[in-house]
Amino acid sequence: MVQATKVEPFRGWGLLGLSTLAISLTLPGQTIGVSSFADHLTEDLAISATSLSTAYLIGTISGSLAMPTIGRWIDRTGVRKTMMLIASTFSVAVAYMGTVRHFWMLIIGFVGIRMLGQGALSLVGQTSIALWFDQKRGLAFGLSMTASAGLMSLGPLGLTLLIESFGWRWAWVISAACIFVVLVPATWRWMEDRPESLGQRPDGHAGLDDDAAAPTIHYTVREAVATNAFWLLTGVMVVSSALITGVTFHHFALMEAAGLTTAQAAAVFVPQMVGTVIAGFFWAWLTDRASAKFLLISCQASLLGAHLSYAWVEPGLGAAFYSLLLGVNGGSIRALASALYPKWFGTENIGAIRGVATAFGVGASAIGPLIIALGFRATGSYVTLNYFLALVPAVAMLASLLVQAPQKSSRDYRSTT
Repeated sequence: MVQATKVEPFRGWGLLGLSTLAISLTLPGQTIGVSSFADHLTEDLAISATSLSTAYLIGTISGSLAMPTIGRWIDRTGVRKTMMLIASTFSVAVAYMGTVRHFWMLIIGFVGIRMLGQGALSLVGQTSIALWFDQKRGLAFGLSMTASAGLMSLGPLGLTLLIESFGWRWAWVISAACIFVVLVPATWRWMEDRPESLGQRPDGHAGLDDDAAAPTIHYTVREAVATNAFWLLTGVMVVSSALITGVTFHHFALMEAAGLTTAQAAAVFVPQMVGTVIAGFFWAWLTDRASAKFLLISCQASLLGAHLSYAWVEPGLGAAFYSLLLGVNGGSIRALASALYPKWFGTENIGAIRGVATAFGVGASAIGPLIIALGFRATGSYVTLNYFLALVPAVAMLASLLVQAPQKSSRDYRSTT
């Protein structure tokens, strides 16, 4: 008598939660997290805001150069080992930020937290989700974007409380300890590289004879970057990354110029996070149902609207509406970038492909604050500057009219395997 083999429940939903936690813990390496320390860094290190922005620029661009290599490493080594190592080194980099004493130490710290946090840890978390889900990938990323944006929205408040209670240096160290203690043991205990390593399939499909068993066509990095679709999607992501990071970095200056107090300017982050949460889920859900052309155009329309609406920013609804539109753009582009790359190019080399795209996105986020600073110096008015900035997503919308999903026949796929 043959004993029935016990079928293990699908692990993807639990690993979705773990990957989302990893993405959320990148907060100290994100602009919204660093902004909580900006005033303390300039005061205690006796540097100007321009020097701080320059250090941030150098650190971010330097860190972005490693993304293609890190992406290939994730594909080759697997999610579990790379997430453990990235989380460990990221926690060290965050703790190091509490020890900086001068400008060059600050640059080294920014290289570490931007490369390992915003770049590598986000990349490995999103890669894990892409590997465990296929037909339900839009839903999975929607849930992940919603949860991670919600958790990150609490981050500035938590960091502010740490700074007030223990000082800004210890706030970095405590944040680092939380990242290590929470993420590294959980990754070691529960993370798995791929569903195939457990005898499972993406989305939890049990058999090989169902409709979901149709072969997936995978692209190499060279094949992916040779497509117009890759560059159009990456270009739209670069536009959002640069402009949102720029206005977020200079958020308080923008709001105070519009007549808001510091407390009112801080409160404006709330509708931005609401927009990020809602749009992240909605646009990710739509990736399974709507054309990429519509999704990219509508994503950039929210950024266009945000820049135009800045002229009407004032305490109350005007500022909330502007912030909400920024959040919609941030949530939607994150969702689209997370879902469309694996949908178009497969998952066999998704870490390397996303690594190339992430390098451009992280690099653009470094340039954004400088664009705002130089633009304001040139125009002398944030209203005029935002009118000019609105031209950028307008061009991106026109470019999105040309986007088409890449086509690669199964014959081409067999010839490369």
